[in-house]
Amino acid sequence: MPIPPCAYRAFLALLLTGLFWLGGCAAPSAPARSDSYTAARQRILGTAERLIGTPYVLGGESPGGVDCSGLVQYAYLQAGIRLPRTAMEQFQSGRPQRKVLPGDLLFFRTGNDGMVSHVGIYAGKGQMIHASSGSGQVRKVSLNRRYWRQRLVGGATFLGGTTSLVQYAAPSGNGPSG
Repeated sequence: MPIPPCAYRAFLALLLTGLFWLGGCAAPSAPARSDSYTAARQRILGTAERLIGTPYVLGGESPGGVDCSGLVQYAYLQAGIRLPRTAMEQFQSGRPQRKVLPGDLLFFRTGNDGMVSHVGIYAGKGQMIHASSGSGQVRKVSLNRRYWRQRLVGGATFLGGTTSLVQYAAPSGNGPSG
């Protein structure tokens, strides 16, 4: 017994609608993952922005006072991401980036020993937030200044890929505590 053409078309339309609907269930959830990284970046930057003006305290890692790596560690912790304590350890643990995004880290050699000794949080638009020992406080500064351009080692991220939301285990060895 043949199927009437109008019933066949209705069946096909219903079948295709169901497949499209089910296909949405099987789609990868990349946008949600991207949104979680965006939320983490916003939380990191929001924390760092609120700490502008906080006193520079060598070894500090709280709103009462921070050094450069303590600022980074504290801001990331507020986003649920544990980082190593020193600038050198953060540099060694992050995933290198040629192009940084807001919330990623920038590393510098500010001493005479050639080692990474300073870290800041890229804030976007050519600026970073960092704890400055020279000014004695957390500041937002332009990266266009010759001082920063000459000392930049590179950028790194702890967001995205396999390094996101890492639980950090302290390595052996002593790096400077920027």
